[in-house]
Amino acid sequence: MKKILLPLLFTFITSQAEVIDALAIDVEGEAITTLEIQAVMKKMQMSKKATIEALIHDRLEKSAIKKAEIEINPAQVQAKVQSIATQKGLTQAKMKSILLSKGLTWETYIQQVTNEMKKEQFFQEYIASTVTPPSNSELKLYYNTHRDKFPAGTVQMSLVIYSSQSAQKLQEAMRNPTESVEGVQKRNILANSNEMSPKLLELINQTPNNSFSTPVNTGRGFVAYFVKSKGQSQSGFQSVRNQVRGMWIEKHRIQAAQNFFNKLKSNANIRIIRL
Repeated sequence: MKKILLPLLFTFITSQAEVIDALAIDVEGEAITTLEIQAVMKKMQMSKKATIEALIHDRLEKSAIKKAEIEINPAQVQAKVQSIATQKGLTQAKMKSILLSKGLTWETYIQQVTNEMKKEQFFQEYIASTVTPPSNSELKLYYNTHRDKFPAGTVQMSLVIYSSQSAQKLQEAMRNPTESVEGVQKRNILANSNEMSPKLLELINQTPNNSFSTPVNTGRGFVAYFVKSKGQSQSGFQSVRNQVRGMWIEKHRIQAAQNFFNKLKSNANIRIIRL
């Protein structure tokens, strides 16, 4: 009896091991395994249905990029990696060390960056390019439908910031604005009212054109604002037109991507082997 049970038990365990890492879905020749589904579900805390949809989308994307023959040369990848390192304030050697400490080899990271660059190029060439720039009437309609997403009105102000560690030096510079005073820094800026803190906006509003604001102790030094000019308050559509356009384009690109992949999925050869 034992001689019969042992082979049966071995066969059962082996078959279960094969099922755990077996082919679950074939999407245009791109495989999704049962192990991958389980791993993504656990890591991303997603339902099985949502996980399968995400993985099918991923395979459709890979298949489409492969068919489009998108290529990224090593020099482009190197430039991208250097840009990422610079933004993070790291050398590439330090990046390699950090990645290794997280169990990611440099070669794997380079491949990930390459794949992301291919996706971005594919998106720009085949999806974003299909979105026709909006007309002014379309932008106005979007603005009127989503007014709550945009500021009520803005004022652009031309200012000179005077800053110093010494209150006395700052007062001296304010008395002689055309002269350079040691220990006082000047900086010309164009500021929008909707970007200012309420306290600063109130201070600037109380200061007439061509005059200084009351000096402010910031806790790290002293600051005064010379108000060169304050523009007319802009409100309504024209004051936020560029912002409206950006949001409109973003929304329609997302929709275009969804439509693109829905069409791919409806025409794709997707075989469910086991779930």
